[in-house]
Amino acid sequence: MSERWLVMYEVSQKQRYIFRSNRLRENIGASTIIRWLTEAPERFFEEWRVPMPKPLHKSVGGGSALCLFKTRGEAEAFANELSLGVLKHLPGLELFLVTEPMDWEKDLLFAADDAPAGGRTNVIGILRDRLAAKKNRREHAVRQYTWGIHRQCPDSGMPANAYVDAPDADEPAARAMELIVKEAFGRKSQEDFDDRFLKGLEIQPVNGRKWEFMTQDYLEQVLGGEKSAKNYVAIVHIDGNAMGSKVGAFLETPFASNEDYLEQYARFTEDIDRAYRTAMRRMIEHVMREYDRWAGPIYGCSEAVLETYAHVVPLRPVVQSGDDVSFIALGQLGIEMARVFLQYLQQQSMEINGMPFRFDACAGVAVVRRKFPFWLAYELAEQLCANAKKRLKRESGLWRPDGEEDGGQPFEASLIDWEIASSGDVDPDVEARRARLFHTDEGPLLNRPYYLFREGGEGRYRHPSNYLTAFLPALDSISNSGMARGKWKALRSVYHQGRTAVAQWAVQNRFEIGQSLHVELPDRPGQASAYFYDAIEAMDHMIRLGEVSAQ
Repeated sequence: MSERWLVMYEVSQKQRYIFRSNRLRENIGASTIIRWLTEAPERFFEEWRVPMPKPLHKSVGGGSALCLFKTRGEAEAFANELSLGVLKHLPGLELFLVTEPMDWEKDLLFAADDAPAGGRTNVIGILRDRLAAKKNRREHAVRQYTWGIHRQCPDSGMPANAYVDAPDADEPAARAMELIVKEAFGRKSQEDFDDRFLKGLEIQPVNGRKWEFMTQDYLEQVLGGEKSAKNYVAIVHIDGNAMGSKVGAFLETPFASNEDYLEQYARFTEDIDRAYRTAMRRMIEHVMREYDRWAGPIYGCSEAVLETYAHVVPLRPVVQSGDDVSFIALGQLGIEMARVFLQYLQQQSMEINGMPFRFDACAGVAVVRRKFPFWLAYELAEQLCANAKKRLKRESGLWRPDGEEDGGQPFEASLIDWEIASSGDVDPDVEARRARLFHTDEGPLLNRPYYLFREGGEGRYRHPSNYLTAFLPALDSISNSGMARGKWKALRSVYHQGRTAVAQWAVQNRFEIGQSLHVELPDRPGQASAYFYDAIEAMDHMIRLGEVSAQ
């Protein structure tokens, strides 16, 4: 029997683990731990001084890692040492792992109509189902974090395990070991993201220094006072649209053997990773080419200061795994960075089974104060991204032209949604909150989530919820209107009272801008939305970036 053993494992609740604290170095360290654990576990085995059985094949995709071993002993040794190492050395991290034997000659990793005599098909699917069932059992478990006698870590609320020297403090600070480990990995891996996204960019810093992402020290120096829009950061979460259609097309490929499946799957996941990596790099180049556009409002007018920061990219990638992307940015740039990323992503494509496939995604942007808990901000960003996806599915029939074939790609648009949390009171249930606070009998006050169509596609859906043809022009109208910003903010309050109240207020305050303050909704006869509401809310928390050139 040509027996082989498969080990599939996955880190659970990745974002909660990454954003447990508000320190960038710890966020980076947590992200590095997850990436190394799935992509390069040999790094940990080397650090733990444990010999690692060498797999015959290793691949990463769909959030999990798969290793193929020749013998049961090798598979069990790898699984045992990996699990033990996580428990001993990586506190706070949840790892789920399953193993499965297979007959390499009779069983098929992929789904097929027929298997060789006595064999099974879709062994990968069997493993994924077992892993999902194992994770589901964890949902009903109770975890004891403390017995109530520990000193509390002030940064995480978790039990403190050790004392560490703290800058500008007379005595050591009590900290959770989880954060200590993350910080150590953050220091080790400072250049990992730099090599992936900054190395070989097509532009160079004007001050002649090496590109680098923003750091914790940078945030402390740059961000303004408590009442300033500069004191906000943006947590951006991006997730690919219609990835299921790409996976479905891949699985329809006529694989010749298990080896052929593994080779093609590796190319498939790399093509997806390349598209998102390229979009990130193009977005970074776009932002830094426009340094003069945004640097003044953030850094001030001092030539010396502007030159000092000319090599600092005002964001920090935290997650980039396939179609799952998260980064932290300066608050005033977060929304536009997300827009630029999505537009560059729309310029990417891949071929699956001889067919071209485009890329689209949805983005959620949580703009929050610097001291706001990052884990809660990420949860909000994730909910905003999910809200955008819901709108895309709900309204897909409105923008797909009648009779046009979509080639199995049903979502030919990207969407972006955001929230600006000026207070600590944030409800992650985005839909419920908006229905309660931002909706009148005459229609919604908010137009977001906003659509982003690729070049030439905006004519498919003429609607006020178009980022490029509605939101940005509304923002420009505010800037060019000649009206005091205070009047615009007063208009936002009056919007809640309905169209009649808005019309009366505009007459009384001589608010004449040559545009209608409401816009009819094509998909909701008799209803209208508050055309300028989103732009008024964002105007103090957003700096416009330039247009993305067509490819």
